[in-house]
Amino acid sequence: MFCIYALKLVYVNLLWFLFTLLGLGILGIFPATVALCKIQQQWLTQKNESSPIFILYWQEYKQNFLKVNMLAITLFVIGFIIYFDLRFFVQKGGMINQIISLGIYIISVWYLIVLMYIIPTYTTYRLKLHKYIQYAFIIGMLNPLKTLGLAIAAGGMIYLSLYFPQILFSVGVSLTFFIIMIVGGQAIHQVTMLKGSFSK
Repeated sequence: MFCIYALKLVYVNLLWFLFTLLGLGILGIFPATVALCKIQQQWLTQKNESSPIFILYWQEYKQNFLKVNMLAITLFVIGFIIYFDLRFFVQKGGMINQIISLGIYIISVWYLIVLMYIIPTYTTYRLKLHKYIQYAFIIGMLNPLKTLGLAIAAGGMIYLSLYFPQILFSVGVSLTFFIIMIVGGQAIHQVTMLKGSFSK
């Protein structure tokens, strides 16, 4: 079983690079990532396991291409604004600017939480673009221990993948997002259970 999953991770990792290039790099990264995570989500829920991975990947890639790129652009703009404001106020002196910088640092942490949970949220729900950001933030904030663990695990995998290119090109991308999908799925399930207990 372990060997089968290892081979699957290598295969979808290769597909991620292939479909990223298909979208001319920038436009292909996010649809390729969503397609990757959709397939991994099906592995975790044991759905469509008999369906060819390549066909499923291509279907998810095409279906989500425009929507997920719009979401990516939105997140990029928000990130750029946070980065620009942070640099601006950090370079300024004075107590007020330091307080504002502290506030932006906190917003930056919130932004990183959104980034960690945005893909599991996107693959689980059908929402308007701004709702994905809202849901990802809420899920992350309601699961602080999982969020911390996810940050350490995913951050460690990213570091290893960048330090050892052979990991990046074999399982670096797919394994990183597999970790994100496992932890993200557990966090979403916990929030769903919590919501259900309050609605009774």
